[in-house]
Formats: sequence, structure tokens, C-alpha cells
Amino acid sequence: MRRRSQAVAALAVVALGALPAAAAQADPDSSALRAATSRAEILRHAQRLQAVALSNENTRLTASAGNFESLDYVITKLREYGYNPTLLPYANTSSPNAWSEKTPSALEQVTPNAKAYAIGVPNDFAAMTWSTNADFTAQVIPAKRIQIPPPATNNTVRSGCSMDDFPPEVANNIVLVQRGFCTELVKVINARASGARAILIMNEGQTGRTNAGTSATGRFTAQTYPGFPAMGVSFAVGSELVSLAASGPVTLHFKTDVNLTQRIDYDILAETEGGDPTKILQVGAHIDGVAAGPGINDDGSGTSMNLTIAHQIKKLGLVPQYKIRFGWFSGEEQGLFGSQFLVNQINSRDLSSVVGMLDYDMIASTNYVAYVYDGAASNAPPGSSIMESVHTDFIHNVLGKETLKYPFDGRSDYGGWIARQVPATGLYTGAERIKTDDMVRQYGGQAGIQQDPCYHEWCDTVFNLSQYGLSEFSKVLAHGIWSFAGPGPVALPAHSDG
Repeated sequence: MRRRSQAVAALAVVALGALPAAAAQADPDSSALRAATSRAEILRHAQRLQAVALSNENTRLTASAGNFESLDYVITKLREYGYNPTLLPYANTSSPNAWSEKTPSALEQVTPNAKAYAIGVPNDFAAMTWSTNADFTAQVIPAKRIQIPPPATNNTVRSGCSMDDFPPEVANNIVLVQRGFCTELVKVINARASGARAILIMNEGQTGRTNAGTSATGRFTAQTYPGFPAMGVSFAVGSELVSLAASGPVTLHFKTDVNLTQRIDYDILAETEGGDPTKILQVGAHIDGVAAGPGINDDGSGTSMNLTIAHQIKKLGLVPQYKIRFGWFSGEEQGLFGSQFLVNQINSRDLSSVVGMLDYDMIASTNYVAYVYDGAASNAPPGSSIMESVHTDFIHNVLGKETLKYPFDGRSDYGGWIARQVPATGLYTGAERIKTDDMVRQYGGQAGIQQDPCYHEWCDTVFNLSQYGLSEFSKVLAHGIWSFAGPGPVALPAHSDG
């Protein structure tokens, strides 16, 4: 988990003893999975991760030898358990990643009128930051839901935000969409999934949103590298292309010539063999640590618990109703890079198959409290309160403890998922926040010190783990996972970011 932002100082909690609303239906029976999820197995994984760190300068930092050995360990165990894990490479946007244009881009109308569009003033077009190289001629196909004239309110045009916006003719051609509502990145993801060779994003058209980028000299940006040829065009150029395409074919010469330096890191994904592939529960933990220490609570605890639960699902022969996709993400401590990359590979149609996301980051803090992410927060997607309730009800009814609400403050791997309206929650047992007397009365421990005294320090080892957390909070994870994917799963609302 990353360093606390200043905004988190205003952390809102519910009073001890106050519970969120109950889940809408009875939870599936998770007793077999809970019983098989043992402290001993979790601790063995945590000990191995610590040994990896100690043999690699006491760190499992992303892109370090300790991180690569951690990845190798988890993949080896998953294969041993009968999974077919995927090693997912991604472009970590930290240095030395860099993007620049080698030679100027070109956008030329071949038919029906031979003309070259201009760079600079007038600012007809500009390559999107992180666009890849391309040089071809193809037809331009306008996507659905382009609005000319534009609506009065900016950032409301949804063109390109849904896979349904891309007609079949887009395949092997250039697709034109309009800026607005969702990020340019989502539009690029959907265009790539539709089979387009490149994308043009026209500005939305309101005052201040007419040029080929965010300003007269600015560019649209893909935020995180999507691996696709892309340009921004002005509202005037986009409107012209839409009008011409309504009368007949319009072909363009599209050229980008860029320098692209990428730093490649890795995530791990492993899916259950059983379960409906159109209904997927995403479960996550991060496999990297910080430079200062081995990162065994943060987040060797989540890594080890999820690995144990995945093992026991296989060992017991449990068949979920929904497919469970376990993820071990790198780059979390640097900026959620690994999980964000995965989200950025999923088009809007496939994303609607992800019923929810469970993020388990720091589950065995020595001086623990029981935080559950606040499903009623303003930035929580619909359904998150249901996911929260399943966790809080179990902690109350089975463990005999109350919970505190924790905001979705963007510090862990749920971030990319809630940004695209996937419901989410997770259990979190505390980091640098100071434990109060009221918390001690509920959970025990010591007041006046951090909830994890070794948070982001050299001493975050197996000796920094709560034995109660290993044995009991791991049951919360098993129950949460099985509640949303096991037979008769707790229902969550359908969602879409388009």
C-alpha cells in the first residue's frame, strides 16, 4: 500500500458497534473453504517470500531480483496446484519509459479530396502521447453517438465509450470517435478490441474543446500506454470527416513515427477452471514491496492468503458458479501500475463480465483493526455496499468484532476497477494510522502506536504478522471470495463504464 495522501487525514469511520446494512440475500456456504484455509499454509508462503527478500538485499521491489523471484515462486506453486497461470507483461510508466516523435506525424485525406491536414497553427491533428508507429492508408469509419453540433455541457459525449459504438466496418480501418464522458484511454481500448488499425479522437466541440488536443499545442494522452496508433483531431476536422463519410468512402493516409522506450514488469493471473466465463470475480493482491524492506504484511499477507485460497479451491474440488480470476500485481507501491495495466486491456463489453473486485492488501497487521472499504462512499460504484456488507456481517457474526469504514482513497489496486464502475471492496488491517484507546477496547493491541509499526520498514517480516490475522482474517477472505463466486453467489448489479 502506498504512502498516505494528505486527504486521508480526514478518514471517516463509523462508530464501533455500527454495522452497514445486511446483504440482500443469504451468503453461499463457505465453510469447507474456510476450514481448509490454514494459518500454517499461509505462513509457509510468507516465510518463502521473506527468504526471497533476504537473499536479494531485503527487498521485493518491482523489477528487482527479489520481485522476479517472488513471481517465479507464485507461478511455480500455481502450476503445482493445477492452475495454468499467465505471466502478464506490462509497461511500467516509471523511468526509463519515454515517448517522443522521431519525425512529424502525417494525416492526409486521399479521397474524396486530396489534402494534408496541418500540425501547429491551425492545429488540425496531433499524435496522442504513447501512440505507437503506423504508416498506412485506410478508410475512416465514424463511430456511433458522435454529436454535431456538440451538447451544451462538456464531457458528456459517449462516443467510443462502449463496444456497441463500433460498427463491423471499423475492422482494419481507422475509427473516428468524439472526446467526452469516459477517458481517451477507454476509447482507445475499445477501438483496439474492435479490430481497428488506428483511432482518431475529435475534440468535443464546446468552447475551449475545439483544438486537436487539450490546448492549442497540447495532445490528448492515453494516460497509460495502450499500445495502439492514435491521434487527436480538431472538432472542425472531425466534423468534416463525419460529413464526408455520410456521402461516401473517405480514405486517409495515417502516419506516426515515434521513439518508444518501455520498462517491462509483470503481473500474474490465474483463473479457476470452472465457473461461468461471462461472470468473473476479480481477486487481487500486490506481489511487490518497497525498497526499505521485504514487505511481508504489505502485501505478502494478501499474496499468501490468496495463493492458499486458490490452492484449497483446487484441492477440495470446489466448483464455483462464477469464474474466479486471481491476480498478483506488481508496481502497486509505485502507482498501481500492474493492476491499472490489466484494467486498461479490457474493453467495455468484457469489463461488464467482471461482477466485482476484491482487493486484499495488508491483512495481518500486528496492531490490527478491521477496516472494510466504504461501499457507500461517493466514489464507490453501485454494488460496493453489498460487497462491504458480506465482509462486515461475517466479521461481526462469526468473529464477534465490529468494523471501521475505510475510504476508497486510491492507495491500492482497486483504483482502476472502481474508476470504470466495477463494484469493489476489501479487508485492510491498518498501516501508519495510530491506534486509539477505543480501537484497543475492541481489538486489543497497543494505543498510541501505528496499526502496523513496521509499515514500509526493514522489519516488515514474518515476525511482524498478527497470528490472529493469519488464522481468522484469512477466513474473511475465503468467505468473501466464495460468497461472490460460489454456488448461488450474492447478486451484484450490472455495470458499464460506457
